[in-house]
Amino acid sequence: MQSYSTLEVRGAEGYDPSGTHKEAIVSHDTLYPQPAAFENDTTGAYLPEVVDYKRDQPPSDLQTPQEPHKQPARKICGLSKRTFYCILVGALLVVIGAIAGGVAGSNAQRYTSKHIDDSQDNPDGGSSANDTSTDSNVNVLGISKLAASNRTDANGYMHRTVFFQDPNAAIIARRWDSQNRTWTTSNITETLRGSKSPLNPLPGASMASASCHYSTVAETHLWFLVPDNYVSAVWLKNADAAPDGWEHDPNYGDGPETYPGSQIAATWQRGAADGAIGNWVVAYQTPAGDINALNASDWQSPATVVEARAVAQNSSLGLVPQLLGPDSNGVYGVNRVVLATESLGSGMIGTMQKSVYVESWAGDGSLIEAIPPPQPTLQFAATLMNNFTETMFLALLPNGTVAALWWGGHFRSIPSVAFRSGPAAVNFTAIAASEDGMLYGIYNDEVLQYAPDDADLASFVYVGRVYP
Repeated sequence: MQSYSTLEVRGAEGYDPSGTHKEAIVSHDTLYPQPAAFENDTTGAYLPEVVDYKRDQPPSDLQTPQEPHKQPARKICGLSKRTFYCILVGALLVVIGAIAGGVAGSNAQRYTSKHIDDSQDNPDGGSSANDTSTDSNVNVLGISKLAASNRTDANGYMHRTVFFQDPNAAIIARRWDSQNRTWTTSNITETLRGSKSPLNPLPGASMASASCHYSTVAETHLWFLVPDNYVSAVWLKNADAAPDGWEHDPNYGDGPETYPGSQIAATWQRGAADGAIGNWVVAYQTPAGDINALNASDWQSPATVVEARAVAQNSSLGLVPQLLGPDSNGVYGVNRVVLATESLGSGMIGTMQKSVYVESWAGDGSLIEAIPPPQPTLQFAATLMNNFTETMFLALLPNGTVAALWWGGHFRSIPSVAFRSGPAAVNFTAIAASEDGMLYGIYNDEVLQYAPDDADLASFVYVGRVYP
């Protein structure tokens, strides 16, 4: 993709004193989200059982007592009949036991070889990368992650895209158009099946998305992990004219190698000057354990944001732009970017920590504290509210609940976010957030959508079902 410089806007264009969570800017050529009414629609293998034959020892070779005045008993091969047949039966049992043992050993060896191969394919000990046969879901892959992004077109209409995997591990894009007020489905894996490079996403792979509509650029990007632990990328070059025109991003290159099980995050970093479009930014964990950030200005030159010694292996990641300023001229910018990662303290207690980029990356303290150590069901997300003046950092915990930290001039801790209306007592298996305040979660084989509750900062309100 083309390199972008980095955007700045004046404060008067971006602040909404009404305090509503809905977007407040009508022109798409601004930094902030634009207005759109909330939508309401209102492996184990089977081994055959092997019989453990117990082999009786052949009887001792004692001669049978002879009654006086009786003919001696007939002998076979110099042995009495009884002795001969006992030895014969014992020998047959030995042979049968040896055959059965050989069969069992052969099966066990084959199973061991298969198990080793599977372990090499999936060194973290989970199910094989391409094995989804145990998934009973019919709509969404049981271990699917989520990604989401939004943009506003030239006519002021909001477009939201939510990504997940179906039970066959295909990547699905669910697209909302606020003008038509409809959700549309695109199977990206199927779209690229006939291409020179068909998609091969890792089942349950981490995914990240970012979208932009500014000047002549109207793009949506998706990054995801493939089975050899590299980050792959697809995009919509013109999201308005060809909303189903998914293709490999020719500007991205081969992508970086990640730590096995790495999570990824992405955002659109606005430019630092008026008229500058900005850059796409992607964060991931390297095989050495560092957290790196790639920038579209040079995809081949990543920057190290957090060194391995200061971050947990398989750390959750979250990226979000933030308001910067005002400067001495009263000008606000949104070229500031915040990255959330996890550090581990004593007793394996985790902390969501913050790194900030303006002109370079720097650590900037902690966010959510006392969270579990990294695991597949621990996921970070971040969203913006009130025209970028507020940021909500979220952590999906292994029990399916969500903790949060709100910032809007000061911090407020939210140990457990409430989800009002909609399904009762939701326990998500994955979450994602877009920059317009929307939160998405997978629950009970469905993808659900929630919006901030204007009446309660610690609550999100059910908007509707995204899929199916």
